Amino acid sequence: MKIVELRTFLEIASLKNFNKAALSLNYAHSSITAQIKALEQDLGERLFHRGRNLAEMTEAGKRLYPYARQILELSREAREVVRSSPALSGSITIGSADTITTYRLPELLRRFQQDAPQVKISFKTMTDRELYESIKNGTVDLGFMIESNLTLSYAAVAALIDEPISLYARPDHPLAGGRVTEKDIAPHRLLLWQEKCSYRAAFEAQMKRAGFPGLIHMEMISIEAIKKCVIAGIGIALLCDVSVKREVEEGALVRLDWHMDSQFQSTMFWNLKRERIPSLNHFIQMTKDYFQA
Repeated sequence: MKIVELRTFLEIASLKNFNKAALSLNYAHSSITAQIKALEQDLGERLFHRGRNLAEMTEAGKRLYPYARQILELSREAREVVRSSPALSGSITIGSADTITTYRLPELLRRFQQDAPQVKISFKTMTDRELYESIKNGTVDLGFMIESNLTLSYAAVAALIDEPISLYARPDHPLAGGRVTEKDIAPHRLLLWQEKCSYRAAFEAQMKRAGFPGLIHMEMISIEAIKKCVIAGIGIALLCDVSVKREVEEGALVRLDWHMDSQFQSTMFWNLKRERIPSLNHFIQMTKDYFQA
């Protein structure tokens, strides 16, 4: 039973898909299949039920899961502690939602690399569900997402900065220029982030409370693609204000006069069992200082 096999096992268990796990770990599909086959042969049990697009843990896999997490966490912690020196070193794995990855973290990462050049950072853009699972099972050290009052039993949480969420349209859109209600929004096509992120869920709940549960919408997987489609006149979009700052300044997009009931923040969270790693602690404190400033 090898560490690399357990890491692959946990990633598949988190993503429930061999192809996604291969992409996340930067392995060939054949490589992770071979690793799981070797692990199953070592343990004498099948670990996953394999479907076309889904991999679910068997009962044996579920029994292995907590032990695999502990082994992986202890292995990484031992490696970091042994390697620790007055100069920060080692590695940090960071997972982040798309908006934060693109619009909040680049300058912070640049400063950290200047401050701790020997620390290797592995960076992954992930969905909310993937982040929760990866932080919980220890395959990601630190996560960033846009949330509202996040609390987790297995992780420490720090809200960093408010993230206003608004509806945006072309300047010549019929809803631009006047007060907008949920009734006004309902007939128009909405461009929404494909995954069920927290602010999309809050928006849909607000529309449902107003009596409009069924929305005309198009799902997309890229914030930049959503913005370009709004500019092209395909519909209106629910976006973080920080992600459209340039387009608003240039006059390509306008914020609609509509109020979202829920408030959100860029939020950082990390597994409590990883707090003893010097390089991770340094990054956490640097992140807090950066956003407070």
